[in-house]
Amino acid sequence: MAWQLHYTSVRRGPTGRSGFQFVAGTPGLPEGARAGVLPHLSYRPPPEAPAEPGDAELDRFPVSLLYDRVDGRPVLVRCRYLGRDYSGRYGNFFGHAVIAEPEELEGVRPAELWRSPIWAALPSPGDRLDELDELPPGAALAPEDLARWLPASGPADPFGTLGVLAAAVGERIAAGDGRVVLVADDADTIARWIALVSYSLPVAAAERLTFVTYSADPQRAAQHLVGTTPGVWTDVRHHASHALAVDLREGVPDGPASRQARTVTACWRDADFAGLDALAELAELDGLGTEAAAVLLALCRPSAAVTADEERGLAALLAARRPALPDWTWRALVPRVPSMTLDLAVAVRDAARAAGVPEPARRCDLRVATLALSDPSARRAGRPPAPRARCGGFGRACGAERP
Repeated sequence: MAWQLHYTSVRRGPTGRSGFQFVAGTPGLPEGARAGVLPHLSYRPPPEAPAEPGDAELDRFPVSLLYDRVDGRPVLVRCRYLGRDYSGRYGNFFGHAVIAEPEELEGVRPAELWRSPIWAALPSPGDRLDELDELPPGAALAPEDLARWLPASGPADPFGTLGVLAAAVGERIAAGDGRVVLVADDADTIARWIALVSYSLPVAAAERLTFVTYSADPQRAAQHLVGTTPGVWTDVRHHASHALAVDLREGVPDGPASRQARTVTACWRDADFAGLDALAELAELDGLGTEAAAVLLALCRPSAAVTADEERGLAALLAARRPALPDWTWRALVPRVPSMTLDLAVAVRDAARAAGVPEPARRCDLRVATLALSDPSARRAGRPPAPRARCGGFGRACGAERP
Protein backbone atom coordinates (compact mmCIF):
# COMPACT_ATOMS: atom_id res chain seq x y z
CA MET A 1 0.00 0.00 0.00
CA ALA A 2 0.95 3.67 -0.25
CA TRP A 3 0.00 6.74 1.76
CA GLN A 4 -0.67 10.27 0.50
CA LEU A 5 -0.10 13.80 1.77
CA HIS A 6 -1.29 17.15 0.39
CA TYR A 7 0.63 20.35 1.18
CA THR A 8 -0.16 23.98 0.29
CA SER A 9 -0.79 27.44 1.76
CA VAL A 10 -4.29 27.97 3.20
CA ARG A 11 -6.08 30.51 5.36
CA ARG A 12 -6.98 27.91 7.96
CA GLY A 13 -5.70 24.33 7.95
CA PRO A 14 -6.46 21.22 10.02
CA THR A 15 -4.43 22.63 12.93
CA GLY A 16 -6.25 25.96 12.85
CA ARG A 17 -3.29 28.02 11.66
CA SER A 18 -2.68 29.72 8.31
CA GLY A 19 0.16 29.40 5.78
CA PHE A 20 1.99 26.43 4.26
CA GLN A 21 1.12 23.13 5.90
CA PHE A 22 -0.14 19.59 5.36
CA VAL A 23 -3.82 19.98 4.61
CA ALA A 24 -4.77 16.33 4.01
CA GLY A 25 -3.30 12.89 4.53
CA THR A 26 -3.95 9.15 4.61
CA PRO A 27 -4.73 7.88 8.11
CA GLY A 28 -2.09 5.59 9.57
CA LEU A 29 0.95 7.28 8.04
CA PRO A 30 4.24 5.66 9.13
CA GLU A 31 5.92 7.39 12.03
CA GLY A 32 8.23 10.17 10.86
CA ALA A 33 6.78 10.24 7.32
CA ARG A 34 5.60 13.85 7.51
CA ALA A 35 8.92 15.08 8.86
CA GLY A 36 10.82 13.07 6.26
CA VAL A 37 8.79 14.38 3.35
CA LEU A 38 8.71 18.03 4.44
CA PRO A 39 12.23 18.96 3.16
CA HIS A 40 11.17 17.85 -0.34
CA LEU A 41 8.10 20.11 -0.41
CA SER A 42 9.24 23.35 -2.00
CA TYR A 43 8.80 25.25 -5.24
CA ARG A 44 10.28 28.44 -6.64
CA PRO A 45 9.36 29.58 -10.17
CA PRO A 46 12.20 29.91 -12.71
CA PRO A 47 13.44 33.46 -13.37
CA GLU A 48 12.17 33.41 -16.95
CA ALA A 49 8.58 32.78 -15.79
CA PRO A 50 6.12 35.69 -15.45
CA ALA A 51 6.11 37.19 -11.95
CA GLU A 52 2.33 37.58 -11.87
CA PRO A 53 0.94 34.86 -14.12
CA GLY A 54 -2.68 34.58 -15.10
CA ASP A 55 -4.57 31.31 -14.82
CA ALA A 56 -3.84 30.45 -18.45
CA GLU A 57 -0.08 30.79 -17.87
CA LEU A 58 0.15 28.53 -14.82
CA ASP A 59 0.19 25.34 -16.85
CA ARG A 60 3.43 26.48 -18.51
CA PHE A 61 5.34 26.51 -15.22
CA PRO A 62 7.59 23.43 -14.89
CA VAL A 63 6.20 20.63 -12.74
CA SER A 64 8.59 19.15 -10.21
CA LEU A 65 8.43 15.38 -9.69
CA LEU A 66 10.92 14.17 -7.13
CA TYR A 67 11.86 10.60 -6.25
CA ASP A 68 13.90 9.74 -3.18
CA ARG A 69 13.79 7.52 -0.13
CA VAL A 70 12.82 8.35 3.45
CA ASP A 71 13.60 5.80 6.14
CA GLY A 72 13.99 3.13 3.46
CA ARG A 73 10.61 3.82 1.84
CA PRO A 74 10.21 5.18 -1.70
CA VAL A 75 8.87 8.73 -1.70
CA LEU A 76 7.52 10.62 -4.69
CA VAL A 77 6.66 14.30 -4.42
CA ARG A 78 4.95 16.28 -7.16
CA CYS A 79 4.86 20.07 -6.87
CA ARG A 80 3.09 22.46 -9.21
CA TYR A 81 2.80 26.23 -9.06
CA LEU A 82 -0.61 27.66 -8.14
CA GLY A 83 0.22 31.37 -8.29
CA ARG A 84 -1.78 33.27 -5.64
CA ASP A 85 -2.46 32.02 -2.14
CA TYR A 86 -5.52 32.70 0.01
CA SER A 87 -4.37 36.29 0.62
CA GLY A 88 -3.78 37.08 -3.05
CA ARG A 89 0.02 36.92 -2.79
CA TYR A 90 2.00 35.06 -5.44
CA GLY A 91 4.20 32.13 -4.46
CA ASN A 92 1.70 29.41 -3.57
CA PHE A 93 2.17 25.85 -4.81
CA PHE A 94 0.57 22.46 -4.29
CA GLY A 95 2.65 19.52 -3.18
CA HIS A 96 1.32 15.96 -3.45
CA ALA A 97 3.48 13.32 -1.75
CA VAL A 98 3.20 9.53 -1.97
CA ILE A 99 5.02 7.33 0.55
CA ALA A 100 5.11 3.67 -0.47
CA GLU A 101 6.34 0.35 0.79
CA PRO A 102 9.27 -0.87 -1.37
CA GLU A 103 7.28 -3.71 -2.92
CA GLU A 104 4.76 -1.25 -4.37
CA LEU A 105 7.32 -0.22 -6.99
CA GLU A 106 8.35 -3.73 -8.05
CA GLY A 107 8.30 -3.86 -11.83
CA VAL A 108 7.83 -0.08 -12.13
CA ARG A 109 10.61 2.44 -12.51
CA PRO A 110 9.79 5.59 -10.51
CA ALA A 111 10.27 7.78 -13.60
CA GLU A 112 7.26 6.05 -15.18
CA LEU A 113 5.01 7.83 -12.66
CA TRP A 114 5.57 11.23 -14.32
CA ARG A 115 1.99 11.46 -15.62
CA SER A 116 0.43 8.78 -13.45
CA PRO A 117 -3.30 9.16 -12.74
CA ILE A 118 -2.53 9.14 -9.00
CA TRP A 119 -1.54 12.83 -9.05
CA ALA A 120 -4.15 15.38 -7.99
CA ALA A 121 -4.27 18.77 -9.73
CA LEU A 122 -5.45 20.63 -6.60
CA PRO A 123 -5.55 20.00 -2.84
CA SER A 124 -8.34 17.84 -1.50
CA PRO A 125 -11.32 19.71 -0.03
CA GLY A 126 -11.25 17.34 2.93
CA ASP A 127 -8.42 16.34 5.26
CA ARG A 128 -8.51 12.56 4.64
CA LEU A 129 -6.95 10.85 1.63
CA ASP A 130 -7.38 7.25 0.50
CA GLU A 131 -4.71 4.60 0.58
CA LEU A 132 -3.30 3.78 -2.86
CA ASP A 133 -3.50 0.09 -3.72
CA GLU A 134 -1.37 0.49 -6.84
CA LEU A 135 0.91 3.00 -8.53
CA PRO A 136 0.05 2.86 -12.25
CA PRO A 137 2.56 4.30 -14.75
CA GLY A 138 1.66 7.35 -16.77
CA ALA A 139 1.32 7.55 -20.53
CA ALA A 140 4.03 8.27 -23.13
CA LEU A 141 7.03 7.01 -21.13
CA ALA A 142 6.99 3.40 -22.28
CA PRO A 143 10.30 2.35 -23.89
CA GLU A 144 8.69 2.07 -27.33
CA ASP A 145 7.38 5.64 -27.09
CA LEU A 146 10.74 6.96 -25.93
CA ALA A 147 12.62 5.17 -28.73
CA ARG A 148 10.37 6.89 -31.29
CA TRP A 149 10.83 10.27 -29.60
CA LEU A 150 14.58 10.15 -29.02
CA PRO A 151 15.94 10.73 -32.57
CA ALA A 152 14.28 14.17 -32.77
CA SER A 153 14.59 15.04 -29.09
CA GLY A 154 16.92 18.02 -29.60
CA PRO A 155 20.63 17.19 -29.20
CA ALA A 156 22.81 16.77 -32.29
CA ASP A 157 23.64 13.23 -31.17
CA PRO A 158 20.78 12.13 -28.90
CA PHE A 159 21.87 8.48 -28.78
CA GLY A 160 25.43 9.34 -27.84
CA THR A 161 24.18 11.81 -25.23
CA LEU A 162 22.05 9.09 -23.67
CA GLY A 163 24.95 6.63 -23.56
CA VAL A 164 27.18 9.14 -21.79
CA LEU A 165 24.41 10.09 -19.35
CA ALA A 166 23.62 6.47 -18.47
CA ALA A 167 27.28 5.71 -17.79
CA ALA A 168 27.80 8.89 -15.74
CA VAL A 169 24.68 8.35 -13.64
CA GLY A 170 25.56 4.69 -13.08
CA GLU A 171 28.97 5.73 -11.75
CA ARG A 172 27.39 8.21 -9.34
CA ILE A 173 24.88 5.66 -8.07
CA ALA A 174 27.67 3.13 -7.50
CA ALA A 175 29.75 5.74 -5.69
CA GLY A 176 26.78 6.82 -3.58
CA ASP A 177 27.38 10.48 -4.33
CA GLY A 178 27.28 13.08 -7.08
CA ARG A 179 24.68 14.50 -9.42
CA VAL A 180 24.10 15.30 -13.05
CA VAL A 181 22.18 18.43 -14.01
CA LEU A 182 19.84 18.29 -17.01
CA VAL A 183 18.92 21.61 -18.62
CA ALA A 184 15.87 21.91 -20.87
CA ASP A 185 13.06 24.32 -21.72
CA ASP A 186 10.33 22.17 -20.18
CA ALA A 187 9.94 19.51 -17.53
CA ASP A 188 8.36 17.04 -19.96
CA THR A 189 11.68 16.83 -21.80
CA ILE A 190 13.54 16.34 -18.52
CA ALA A 191 11.12 13.59 -17.48
CA ARG A 192 11.64 11.74 -20.76
CA TRP A 193 15.42 11.84 -20.40
CA ILE A 194 15.21 10.64 -16.80
CA ALA A 195 13.06 7.74 -17.99
CA LEU A 196 15.53 6.95 -20.79
CA VAL A 197 18.41 6.83 -18.32
CA SER A 198 16.34 4.75 -15.92
CA TYR A 199 15.54 2.14 -18.59
CA SER A 200 19.24 2.03 -19.50
CA LEU A 201 20.33 1.00 -15.99
CA PRO A 202 20.13 -2.33 -14.19
CA VAL A 203 16.90 -2.65 -12.19
CA ALA A 204 18.66 -2.33 -8.82
CA ALA A 205 20.46 0.83 -9.96
CA ALA A 206 17.22 2.28 -11.36
CA GLU A 207 15.60 1.79 -7.96
CA ARG A 208 18.43 3.78 -6.37
CA LEU A 209 18.32 6.50 -9.03
CA THR A 210 16.94 9.57 -7.27
CA PHE A 211 15.78 12.48 -9.38
CA VAL A 212 13.82 15.70 -9.61
CA THR A 213 12.41 17.00 -12.88
CA TYR A 214 12.70 20.67 -11.90
CA SER A 215 14.69 22.50 -9.25
CA ALA A 216 15.27 26.23 -8.89
CA ASP A 217 18.34 25.43 -6.78
CA PRO A 218 20.19 22.63 -8.64
CA GLN A 219 23.52 23.19 -6.91
CA ARG A 220 21.95 22.16 -3.59
CA ALA A 221 19.68 19.38 -4.80
CA ALA A 222 20.62 16.00 -3.35
CA GLN A 223 19.32 13.78 -6.16
CA HIS A 224 21.40 11.97 -8.80
CA LEU A 225 19.56 13.57 -11.74
CA VAL A 226 18.43 17.17 -11.32
CA GLY A 227 16.39 18.99 -13.96
CA THR A 228 16.30 22.74 -14.32
CA THR A 229 15.57 25.48 -16.85
CA PRO A 230 18.03 27.52 -18.94
CA GLY A 231 17.21 30.64 -16.92
CA VAL A 232 18.03 28.96 -13.60
CA TRP A 233 21.20 27.42 -14.98
CA THR A 234 22.42 30.74 -16.39
CA ASP A 235 22.16 32.22 -12.90
CA VAL A 236 23.90 29.41 -11.00
CA ARG A 237 26.27 27.55 -13.32
CA HIS A 238 29.32 29.70 -12.52
CA HIS A 239 28.89 28.86 -8.83
CA ALA A 240 28.05 25.18 -9.22
CA SER A 241 30.53 22.35 -8.69
CA HIS A 242 28.79 19.60 -10.64
CA ALA A 243 30.94 17.03 -12.38
CA LEU A 244 28.54 16.99 -15.31
CA ALA A 245 25.81 19.28 -16.60
CA VAL A 246 24.08 18.58 -19.90
CA ASP A 247 22.09 21.10 -21.88
CA LEU A 248 19.60 18.80 -23.59
CA ARG A 249 19.14 21.28 -26.42
CA GLU A 250 22.75 20.64 -27.46
CA GLY A 251 23.77 17.30 -25.94
CA VAL A 252 27.18 15.99 -24.92
CA PRO A 253 30.20 16.91 -27.08
CA ASP A 254 31.82 14.07 -28.96
CA GLY A 255 34.37 12.20 -26.90
CA PRO A 256 35.54 8.72 -25.94
CA ALA A 257 32.67 6.55 -24.75
CA SER A 258 32.84 3.47 -22.57
CA ARG A 259 31.77 0.05 -23.81
CA GLN A 260 28.64 0.37 -21.66
CA ALA A 261 27.79 3.75 -23.22
CA ARG A 262 28.26 2.39 -26.73
CA THR A 263 26.10 -0.62 -25.93
CA VAL A 264 23.29 1.51 -24.51
CA THR A 265 23.52 3.78 -27.57
CA ALA A 266 23.26 0.85 -29.98
CA CYS A 267 20.32 -0.70 -28.12
CA TRP A 268 18.27 2.49 -28.20
CA ARG A 269 19.19 3.19 -31.81
CA ASP A 270 17.84 -0.24 -32.79
CA ALA A 271 14.96 -0.23 -30.26
CA ASP A 272 16.65 -3.37 -28.91
CA PHE A 273 14.90 -3.63 -25.55
CA ALA A 274 15.91 -7.28 -25.18
CA GLY A 275 19.51 -6.09 -25.40
CA LEU A 276 18.94 -3.53 -22.65
CA ASP A 277 17.35 -6.22 -20.48
CA ALA A 278 20.26 -8.57 -21.13
CA LEU A 279 22.80 -5.87 -20.29
CA ALA A 280 20.93 -5.11 -17.06
CA GLU A 281 20.80 -8.80 -16.11
CA LEU A 282 24.54 -9.28 -16.67
CA ALA A 283 25.44 -6.06 -14.84
CA GLU A 284 23.74 -7.34 -11.70
CA LEU A 285 25.87 -10.50 -11.54
CA ASP A 286 28.15 -10.64 -8.55
CA GLY A 287 31.31 -8.64 -9.14
CA LEU A 288 30.85 -8.14 -12.88
CA GLY A 289 29.81 -4.48 -13.18
CA THR A 290 28.38 -2.58 -16.13
CA GLU A 291 31.53 -2.31 -18.25
CA ALA A 292 32.38 -6.02 -18.07
CA ALA A 293 28.70 -6.83 -18.58
CA ALA A 294 28.77 -4.87 -21.84
CA VAL A 295 31.87 -6.80 -22.98
CA LEU A 296 30.23 -10.12 -22.10
CA LEU A 297 27.06 -9.12 -23.97
CA ALA A 298 29.17 -8.24 -27.03
CA LEU A 299 30.76 -11.69 -26.88
CA CYS A 300 27.28 -13.18 -26.86
CA ARG A 301 26.47 -11.41 -30.13
CA PRO A 302 28.17 -12.83 -33.22
CA SER A 303 28.72 -9.55 -35.06
CA ALA A 304 30.06 -7.48 -32.14
CA ALA A 305 33.79 -6.74 -32.01
CA VAL A 306 35.70 -7.14 -28.74
CA THR A 307 39.29 -6.02 -28.19
CA ALA A 308 42.02 -8.21 -26.74
CA ASP A 309 42.27 -5.88 -23.71
CA GLU A 310 38.53 -6.24 -23.09
CA GLU A 311 38.82 -10.04 -23.29
CA ARG A 312 41.72 -10.04 -20.83
CA GLY A 313 39.81 -7.85 -18.39
CA LEU A 314 36.72 -10.03 -18.60
CA ALA A 315 38.81 -13.19 -18.20
CA ALA A 316 40.34 -11.83 -15.00
CA LEU A 317 36.91 -11.01 -13.58
CA LEU A 318 35.44 -14.40 -14.49
CA ALA A 319 38.40 -16.17 -12.92
CA ALA A 320 38.33 -14.09 -9.74
CA ARG A 321 34.59 -13.75 -9.15
CA ARG A 322 33.11 -16.83 -10.84
CA PRO A 323 29.66 -15.22 -11.35
CA ALA A 324 26.74 -17.56 -12.02
CA LEU A 325 26.07 -16.76 -15.68
CA PRO A 326 22.51 -17.08 -17.02
CA ASP A 327 21.80 -20.14 -19.16
CA TRP A 328 21.41 -18.10 -22.34
CA THR A 329 24.98 -16.81 -22.13
CA TRP A 330 26.47 -20.30 -22.39
CA ARG A 331 24.56 -20.99 -25.60
CA ALA A 332 25.51 -17.61 -27.02
CA LEU A 333 29.21 -17.93 -26.12
CA VAL A 334 29.79 -21.23 -27.92
CA PRO A 335 30.08 -19.69 -31.44
CA ARG A 336 32.66 -17.19 -30.13
CA VAL A 337 34.99 -19.79 -28.63
CA PRO A 338 37.10 -20.27 -31.82
CA SER A 339 38.21 -16.60 -31.67
CA MET A 340 38.76 -16.29 -27.91
CA THR A 341 42.14 -15.38 -26.46
CA LEU A 342 43.85 -17.99 -24.31
CA ASP A 343 43.02 -16.28 -21.00
CA LEU A 344 39.37 -15.93 -21.85
CA ALA A 345 39.05 -19.49 -23.15
CA VAL A 346 40.55 -20.80 -19.91
CA ALA A 347 38.30 -18.58 -17.77
CA VAL A 348 35.15 -19.56 -19.67
CA ARG A 349 36.15 -23.24 -19.58
CA ASP A 350 36.66 -23.17 -15.82
CA ALA A 351 33.43 -21.25 -15.26
CA ALA A 352 31.50 -23.68 -17.46
CA ARG A 353 32.91 -26.66 -15.57
CA ALA A 354 31.96 -25.07 -12.24
CA ALA A 355 28.46 -24.42 -13.56
CA GLY A 356 28.10 -27.97 -14.87
CA VAL A 357 27.73 -26.89 -18.50
CA PRO A 358 29.78 -29.43 -20.50
CA GLU A 359 29.55 -28.22 -24.10
CA PRO A 360 31.14 -24.77 -23.64
CA ALA A 361 33.81 -26.35 -21.42
CA ARG A 362 34.64 -28.92 -24.09
CA ARG A 363 34.78 -26.31 -26.85
CA CYS A 364 37.09 -24.15 -24.73
CA ASP A 365 39.33 -27.15 -24.06
CA LEU A 366 39.76 -27.54 -27.80
CA ARG A 367 40.48 -23.81 -28.18
CA VAL A 368 43.09 -23.94 -25.41
CA ALA A 369 44.68 -27.00 -27.01
CA THR A 370 44.82 -25.31 -30.41
CA LEU A 371 46.48 -22.23 -28.92
CA ALA A 372 48.92 -24.40 -26.98
CA LEU A 373 50.05 -26.07 -30.22
CA SER A 374 50.77 -22.70 -31.82
CA ASP A 375 52.23 -21.09 -28.69
CA PRO A 376 54.54 -23.32 -26.59
CA SER A 377 54.53 -20.72 -23.81
CA ALA A 378 50.95 -21.74 -23.09
CA ARG A 379 52.16 -25.20 -22.10
CA ARG A 380 54.97 -23.77 -19.99
CA ALA A 381 52.36 -21.67 -18.20
CA GLY A 382 50.61 -24.85 -17.13
CA ARG A 383 47.90 -24.92 -19.78
CA PRO A 384 46.59 -28.36 -20.66
CA PRO A 385 48.31 -29.95 -23.65
CA ALA A 386 46.51 -30.49 -26.92
CA PRO A 387 44.48 -33.70 -27.08
CA ARG A 388 45.59 -36.45 -29.43
CA ALA A 389 44.05 -34.76 -32.40
CA ARG A 390 41.90 -36.67 -34.81
CA CYS A 391 42.00 -33.69 -37.16
CA GLY A 392 44.08 -30.63 -37.75
CA GLY A 393 41.61 -27.83 -37.08
CA PHE A 394 38.98 -26.65 -34.63
CA GLY A 395 36.07 -27.17 -36.98
CA ARG A 396 36.93 -30.78 -37.80
CA ALA A 397 37.81 -31.58 -34.20
CA CYS A 398 34.52 -30.08 -33.12
CA GLY A 399 32.65 -32.24 -35.57
CA ALA A 400 34.54 -35.41 -34.64
CA GLU A 401 34.13 -34.97 -30.93
CA ARG A 402 30.50 -33.84 -30.91
CA PRO A 403 28.34 -36.37 -29.02
